[in-house]
Amino acid sequence: MRPFVATLTAAACAAFVWTPACAGEIFGGLGTTGAELGYAARLAPNAGLHIDGEFLSLKRKFDDNGASYDTKLKFRSLGLYGDLFLTESFRFTGGALIGSRKVEGTGVSSGGTITVNGVSYVAAAGETVTVEAKFPSVSPYLGLGFGHAKEADGLGFYFDAGAVFGKPKVKLTPSAGLLAQAGQANVDAEQAKLQEKMNKLRAYPVIKLGMTYSF
Repeated sequence: MRPFVATLTAAACAAFVWTPACAGEIFGGLGTTGAELGYAARLAPNAGLHIDGEFLSLKRKFDDNGASYDTKLKFRSLGLYGDLFLTESFRFTGGALIGSRKVEGTGVSSGGTITVNGVSYVAAAGETVTVEAKFPSVSPYLGLGFGHAKEADGLGFYFDAGAVFGKPKVKLTPSAGLLAQAGQANVDAEQAKLQEKMNKLRAYPVIKLGMTYSF
């Protein structure tokens, strides 16, 4: 963890000038974008900056269209944020997540068939269908929060609530045997249906809570 914090601090100090010692705040917490560790600094009485690494890995199983899916949610992002303090600690925050954020799952027939574009096809042993939904590599963020104010040295806490914006791009990949039965046109139609559903996820909700240490 120490090398990671040092890297974040060096990057922040290289981009901005605050105090001769570049004093600020290190922080860590949990939220809907995963576990995070970062560095924050106050640039002016009503402005600040924070930068962090955010990591999330979740697994889930579910059934859909005759297939049993093992899915994984993976986030590996660098967060860059500017803070506008409306009061001493309450702030408006804008910035971006940069990196990889995706959901991927592989489905295996749970009843001898797999449905593609409304038609059920016999699925032999080993036949699968893989779905990947990949978010943009750079996604804007807007939200409100409390903390990162560096009011005094020592321990503190922070809270954020907002949203990351950007529609995920869906890719559907059946195994060779399933593709031969369904045909590329039906696979493309099923992918288009999934894409339409995912287009509704224009905003990914963000809630974070964690501890800070100012120095």
